[in-house]
Amino acid sequence: MTRLLTAFLLAPGFRASADHLREVVWASDSTDRATIRQAITALRKELPGIPVTFSRDGSYALEVARELVDVAHFRDVRDRALTLGPAERASALRGVLRLFHPGGPLQHCRNSFADQRSTLAEEGRRAWLECLRAELARHDMSAVLEDTDRLAALWPGDQELFALRVQALARCHGTSIATQEVGEWIGCWGQPNAALQACIGMWTADRPKGRRLDGHGTLPRVPRQLPGGRRTLTGRSRERKDIRRALTGGPKHLGRVTVLYGLPGVGKSALVLATVPGFQDHSFPDGTLYADLHGYTAGRTERADPADVLAGFLAALGEPVPASLNDRICAYRSVLAERLVLVVLDNARDMEQLRPLLPGPGTSAAIVTSRNALRGLCDNEEALSMRINPLDNADAAALLRKAVRAEHTAGNPAWTDQLISELVEVCEGLPLALTILASRIRHGTRSDLRQLVAEVRDHHARLDALDGIDKNQIGVRVAFDCSYRELSAPAAVLLQQLAVHPGPSISGEALTALGPASGIAAGRAAAELESASLLSRTDERRTLHRLIREYAREHAASLGEDVRARTVHQICAHTLKQVWTCDQTLVEGRDLPVPHRPELGVYEPETEREAMEFLDQEYATACAVLGLAREGGDTRTAWLLSMALVTYQWRRHRYAEAARNLVEVLATSQDMTSASERAMIHRMVAGSYLNMDKTDAAAGQLRSAIALTERLPSEKDRTSLALSLNMLAGVRRKQGMADEARQHFLRALAVFRELDDRLGAGNALNGLARLDLDRRETAGALHHAEAAREVFAATADLSSQANVFVTLGDIHAGTDALPEAAAHYTSAAELYRCLDYWARESRALRLLARVELRGGKPAEVRAALRRARELDARVRESDPAQQDRPGSR
Repeated sequence: MTRLLTAFLLAPGFRASADHLREVVWASDSTDRATIRQAITALRKELPGIPVTFSRDGSYALEVARELVDVAHFRDVRDRALTLGPAERASALRGVLRLFHPGGPLQHCRNSFADQRSTLAEEGRRAWLECLRAELARHDMSAVLEDTDRLAALWPGDQELFALRVQALARCHGTSIATQEVGEWIGCWGQPNAALQACIGMWTADRPKGRRLDGHGTLPRVPRQLPGGRRTLTGRSRERKDIRRALTGGPKHLGRVTVLYGLPGVGKSALVLATVPGFQDHSFPDGTLYADLHGYTAGRTERADPADVLAGFLAALGEPVPASLNDRICAYRSVLAERLVLVVLDNARDMEQLRPLLPGPGTSAAIVTSRNALRGLCDNEEALSMRINPLDNADAAALLRKAVRAEHTAGNPAWTDQLISELVEVCEGLPLALTILASRIRHGTRSDLRQLVAEVRDHHARLDALDGIDKNQIGVRVAFDCSYRELSAPAAVLLQQLAVHPGPSISGEALTALGPASGIAAGRAAAELESASLLSRTDERRTLHRLIREYAREHAASLGEDVRARTVHQICAHTLKQVWTCDQTLVEGRDLPVPHRPELGVYEPETEREAMEFLDQEYATACAVLGLAREGGDTRTAWLLSMALVTYQWRRHRYAEAARNLVEVLATSQDMTSASERAMIHRMVAGSYLNMDKTDAAAGQLRSAIALTERLPSEKDRTSLALSLNMLAGVRRKQGMADEARQHFLRALAVFRELDDRLGAGNALNGLARLDLDRRETAGALHHAEAAREVFAATADLSSQANVFVTLGDIHAGTDALPEAAAHYTSAAELYRCLDYWARESRALRLLARVELRGGKPAEVRAALRRARELDARVRESDPAQQDRPGSR
């Protein structure tokens, strides 16, 4: 029955004559009709759901849907795929070829089906060759090499398959690798036929100029249209490798078109013109076409006309130039489809200008440079998008150092290095600005260098210093003008508002707050600025390049005083609410009179770790906004923002910054703060001093805090008094004044209990435990610490819980109860990790390592110290000035 069913499925349209059945199934002309009818009857019983009918012409038909039969489905998909472009053709063929059994078709059939088996195997081979040709056409060399390597085991010595492999090797790895593999193949399989020999000659030797891709006929010329001139490039090694990989092979997701985009002056054109000559001869032997599309050209308002560009390209390729634009597009794409040509489209404006100039499906490729991200092209044309970023500091310094002459460094090389460092910082890696400065350095004297640095230090004169030194060199301001004049009115206004924002970055929520209540206009304007490469985006934050900010400030004067004042107010209000929202997550219940502004949408972290991670990104901006508030005389925002930042600053070891901000607040906020609020400020200053081991200064601040609230009756003032007493007790303990410390702890504990403040009472009990431990009164220390832990267990304050675990660990370590001590230190470290409190976690881990060392556990010691060193490195990175020493609150 299996053989009979297979005979039907291999017959055209599933219709088989009696003669066909005799030949295929029985291989005999003597089989009578009765035998065939009996077999058909048996087949009907085996296939009750699939009718087998007899027609008047004496043939039998199997009535089954074609898509349910593998061989029919394969042929239909194959035929349809051959009408598609390279990408779709390769995908369709690769998918349907999975229907073939790894051992070949018709594995279940006997030798009488040898011819049909051979026919299907050849159809499969042909389909694979078409698939590989499609992969070559879309420049997916890695797929071709992988598949040909695998298929060679199925078709040993197949010359058509090897011809495709030779082409992929030459295009991906160069002629030397291809030549080496050709030698190995000939040694194994003998001399190639004429077709393979022609392919080998084309791809393993220097291709004769004028030779067509398929080896038939000649071309009038091979255009090489890149602009002349010697090009040196500093840095960019990674970008150059990425460009070459994108255009000549590489991963499957890379397409035929590569788009380089980035901010004005970032060096996109220079990068392409320095990179392409390195591989164009081997990878694109049929020519390189080049056109400056003048999308953003200083002094020119008209873009290059695609019809004119196409006419030039066709003429360069030796082809006739049709009259209409559509005919030129068709002729252009037809020519490129059969040749290996690279099209360089420089300085493109938009998709309308660019689309007619792109190669169609085939073997040619294009690289586009633009300030515009051209998202429509990357989304719809399978194009690869590459953002070109400014140079890093090392490459920027190297570029400037090449321009320094011996007389510049004579007598004081360090002086020149310092000047270069300042210039690099101002330019933020923008190659156009660096090139202008390099030219001024190269042609200037030592005194000119001093003048140059003075100019770039003054942000009012900075862009003047970066003007071109002659009419042939475009300045930074002119380059920015070309993009700015193309902006819509809302985008231009938003750019000016972002210049008012002090930076260095702005969150998505803060950006929305600059626009209308809906945020829609601000969002669209921001998207336009991003697409124009005037605004960069990392995750949820946007950043203006320093020089674009300077440029936008020049235009911000047109905002008007009302809009500018509203912008500053919105920036300060949103930053305050955002930082306060994070601080509320870190310290629940802290009372500050921050205005309720529900219309200001902010990020609301759910955990303390999320709050700390967000503030890591927001901190520099918050400090800049704090300065903006002070400059504008907004004293209330300045003191509230300073207070809201304290928790984060302490956890990130920024005690000196916290103290400076708060001392300034004390000097300016007296008329707008209550006694308890001023006491809280004194207390926060004291905490910052205490963490810097400035105990005398801390004690003075706490005495001022106590004096402000000691005789005030309100619950808020009594709470403030207790907090100040408790902190002063900690200072006195650190100063060795144990008796005074105990008095303050006991007094604070009494007030906390009077107010039913469990958290405060727990902190006072933990302080008493530390005092007892200092005196080696273990029983008393353990009693107070356990009482504190019981109190903290009923609260959500993880920091206090971690602190008492450290105390308990110290107590047990002092009595040689090492397992208990290790368990408590481990609990403390885990809680500090949840809080993202690096310095405290490091301290707990070092205490843990100490007891594990005493317990003879070297692996645990190494693990704890490794993590502690990582945390210490984070602390140093967070506080690069190293103004403060690690301590405890």
